Amino acid sequence: MIEPIYASTEHKFIIQSYINMTLEFVKDIATPTKYKNYLEVFEIITEYHNGYGKGVRENNFYDWIMIIPINLSVATNGFFAGLETKSNSATLRAYKTVLDEMVHDVTDKIDALEQIND
Repeated sequence: MIEPIYASTEHKFIIQSYINMTLEFVKDIATPTKYKNYLEVFEIITEYHNGYGKGVRENNFYDWIMIIPINLSVATNGFFAGLETKSNSATLRAYKTVLDEMVHDVTDKIDALEQIND
């Protein structure tokens, strides 16, 4: 698995906490094959994050630090939607609720980070 590039140690801690929680929830609900598929999507998000800024019009720091939380949130919700059945719907809804709250917390912390580093 590719390691994301971080802006600071604090940024790493914030993002890693969200990544770890997301991966735990997905691993709990998915089959090993589906989990591997999810990790492939996560790799694409990480590659995009790590390569951001190399393009002519890509140079916004705020956009860069938000790539992982926003894209991982959308990917995870889509993944969960594809896995939802009658038997796992309650668990998935609980996971979605926790991850939704956590992504808001992550983005708030990232906003605070940017203000500190300005």
